[in-house]
Amino acid sequence: MHEANPVHARLTSLAAAAVALVASTAHHASAGGFTVPEVGVRRTAMATIVGRPDDASAIYHNPAGLILSRGVGLYLAFGVAHLDIDLRVKPWAESDRFLQMTPEADGYYALAHPRRSDGVVPMLAMTWAVRPDKLVLGLGAYIGNATGASFDPDGVTRYHLVEGYVIAPQLSASAAVRVTPGLTLGATLGVMNLRVHAEREVYPILSGVDASSFIGTRARLELDGSAWAPSWTIAAFGQPHPRVTWGLTATGRVDATLEGPVEVTFSDDAGTPGDTLVGRHRTSQLLPWQGSAGIAVDATDHLEIDGEFRYWLYRQYEQQRTEVTGIALLRELVTEKHYHDSWAVSAGVRVHDLAALPGIELMAGAQFDRSPAPPETVTLDQPTFSHPGAHAGVRWTRGRYRFGASYVHYWYLVPQIDNSTTSPPSNMRGAGSNTIVTVSVEARL
Repeated sequence: MHEANPVHARLTSLAAAAVALVASTAHHASAGGFTVPEVGVRRTAMATIVGRPDDASAIYHNPAGLILSRGVGLYLAFGVAHLDIDLRVKPWAESDRFLQMTPEADGYYALAHPRRSDGVVPMLAMTWAVRPDKLVLGLGAYIGNATGASFDPDGVTRYHLVEGYVIAPQLSASAAVRVTPGLTLGATLGVMNLRVHAEREVYPILSGVDASSFIGTRARLELDGSAWAPSWTIAAFGQPHPRVTWGLTATGRVDATLEGPVEVTFSDDAGTPGDTLVGRHRTSQLLPWQGSAGIAVDATDHLEIDGEFRYWLYRQYEQQRTEVTGIALLRELVTEKHYHDSWAVSAGVRVHDLAALPGIELMAGAQFDRSPAPPETVTLDQPTFSHPGAHAGVRWTRGRYRFGASYVHYWYLVPQIDNSTTSPPSNMRGAGSNTIVTVSVEARL
């Protein structure tokens, strides 16, 4: 290990800055910032569920809706997501020299495309109507975040992100209690385990000084972090009319502290090839207060129309703090975020009980999600963009069983970024989409 010197000090500063940027990853190209509402077939098929949560994913979306459950039920859902994104990165100071690339005629580097960018959204749940129409309990295990991405290690994005993943399994217990004929109250208590991993190369211009002779031109940063955190949701479900139901939820803020190792390995052209800086980090991560409201109306005996609104209080995410130990000359780093609130609005329809299609439910919906991230703070390890989306799906009931399948497609509105405040700058333009396919099986025992 090297002793402290001015160049070493700048290196440790950049290493800590990379920690703050990479550890902040909570979902790739996510909905509602760091949260993922695409759990279960009802939600993914209709884009709405809060106003009439008629499957066990109510544990996640609106626990008061568990009152619709009968007997003992088992629910298994599994979603697969694939992100397809094309980015054109703009050169920054001396980037041509170290990337050994030149921009194309439009002033941007050649197209960057992830080699891999996928995710899964599984859920296993059980419900028990202790007193039918009076008290229903639920237990669920699910992974709202399980995504990963990798870029060409020799590509233009190697100083931004080479490889990373995030996984956040949760275990939750829920209860729904009918307090009046038209009103049910519910709650979910849970615990989540947030884990992240990221790799990137350290850009060798540190605070305006060329440190390539010391660390090399391709020093590698590797970071891991994990945290446990409690979670809770309170909810209400009502039916003021036989053809109308509604739902309201409030989900508490989560303040998690990711902890883990961070390591910088000097490249082969460094003054001492293969030398390393090793430390640990504690990085704050905010999952904000969330509120949602939904309504479902039976327009006819065969047609249900739903609407839904979700809101995330991201205005609280002004800064991110990272504490570093084991790397000399640096103890804390504060990264400005300046997020604004995020919201999503959606509508959906369900066609059911048709004589020509016994046991079949056809569903469709649409939504728009507003990103909380100002464009200047967007990074490749945290690409959060606004997006419209289209949903479709089907459920089939056969005796005690119900099978479901759904398809979601999002179109990401990637802004042209020319004023990036990240290091190195993430000035870019591009286009992207996300496709999510979910299947489910339910059984009444």
